[in-house]
Amino acid sequence: MKAIDKVLNIAAAEVGYLEKKSNSNLDSATANAGSNNYTKYWRDIKPEYQGEPWCACFVTWCFVKAFGKDLAKKLLKHYPYVYCPSMAELFTLHANPERGDIVIFKHGGEFTHTGIVTGVDGDYFTTIEGNTSGGSSIIANGGGVCKKGYYNSNLPGTKFCRPDYSIVEEEDLSVTKYEELKKENERQNDVIKEIGTDIQNLVKSIGELQPMIYNYVDDNMPEWARASVIKAVNKGIVQGVGKDENGNMLLGLTETDLKCIVREDRAGLYD
Repeated sequence: MKAIDKVLNIAAAEVGYLEKKSNSNLDSATANAGSNNYTKYWRDIKPEYQGEPWCACFVTWCFVKAFGKDLAKKLLKHYPYVYCPSMAELFTLHANPERGDIVIFKHGGEFTHTGIVTGVDGDYFTTIEGNTSGGSSIIANGGGVCKKGYYNSNLPGTKFCRPDYSIVEEEDLSVTKYEELKKENERQNDVIKEIGTDIQNLVKSIGELQPMIYNYVDDNMPEWARASVIKAVNKGIVQGVGKDENGNMLLGLTETDLKCIVREDRAGLYD
């Protein structure tokens, strides 16, 4: 599953990180190494806990880096995961591990240490853990991030919490669908703009095709036609097509009509 691969790759990149003796060089893997539990993990997840054991904080940090805080909270069923017994209360506890599980180790009757399961081979499973040391024994307060391996049959009481990674797959699908819908919406908007432009051009063309109608002898009528039109109206040759709301005659003349009237006037027909 891609979600499991993602969180395990992030955890693997942290292997070799050493806790610090003070609140300095927190981002360096090895600088300022010490045994005072200062880490970049506390700084990024819960800075007021700086200096406390940090195995659970390391798990939270990996999940946040992989999926963001909101999804990490869903996967861990609370936020932040900083206390091992919390997982035992929130999760169904499995006796046998699966890759991607969060292991909670039991020691002295209590869950005291945690890590992420990276692989399973029969009874043997491997982990990446924070706040531990190398070797095959449970180190609940070691000095860094290490790869570890155990035989499950040797760890009575140890349990495995199984995050619902399908949440991540569903979230990724939702994001993908959103991006697809966004692109389709943008495409439709472009089509609408093109249609709008085509309509505007069509309206403009229709307007250019429709003849200009001159209803009054005013500034809209060409100056060369006005005198002749007045003569034609006075002679009763042009009687209009109706009246406006003020009772004025609507001439209803086209440019072709104006030219005809001017020719007739120049021919002396209105004298």
